Amino acid sequence: MNALEQNIMEALAGNPRVDPDEISVQAFGGDVTLRGTVGSVVQREEAVRTTRHVTGVQSVTDRLRLGFLDASRRADADTEAAVLDALNADTAVRASDIDIAVRDGAVTVSGLVDLASQRDRAERDALAVPGVASVHNRLRVVFPVSADDVAERITDAIGLDAIVGADSLTVTVRGDVVTLSGTVRSRDDHDTAMAAAAAAPGVTDVRDEIRVVS
Repeated sequence: MNALEQNIMEALAGNPRVDPDEISVQAFGGDVTLRGTVGSVVQREEAVRTTRHVTGVQSVTDRLRLGFLDASRRADADTEAAVLDALNADTAVRASDIDIAVRDGAVTVSGLVDLASQRDRAERDALAVPGVASVHNRLRVVFPVSADDVAERITDAIGLDAIVGADSLTVTVRGDVVTLSGTVRSRDDHDTAMAAAAAAPGVTDVRDEIRVVS
């Protein structure tokens, strides 16, 4: 939580019409987004008004949802805000494109992420929050890694022998991590294949199991 987010949370806590445990604050520069579920229109309006009066705030985006909050739903609202806070704190995850729903401690995570590793990371972040009983991960990956695409890039870089012929390479994809195995004829072909795989959209890591056979 950055300094502005901390100041906003303190201001919300000082407003008796607002329950700050139900609200997640995300601030980039002076642009602030409020998220979570609150029990009344009054609380939503008070949260927005209070946030606007905090020094350093330039704009406020209201993404607060309204819901009837009995004791059980209030606990879920607190958990929702805590999960959003955990995602906001993880700079490797683009939390602004992730939606959270909580029912009896069961969390559903939906929306878009760029990479498969971000999908897995968001789930781990949510599971680590106290009060979360389970996580249903419905996040969709914008740039899924394709083994065929990686193989095509290697073929374009080295030539057809990269896949069939003197060089024999196998491409395996697990999430956004690519493993290259098999044999190549030279160190140059090895380095070219590794670079081509690393340049494929969505790839975050390339594991080297290639043998150079002269």
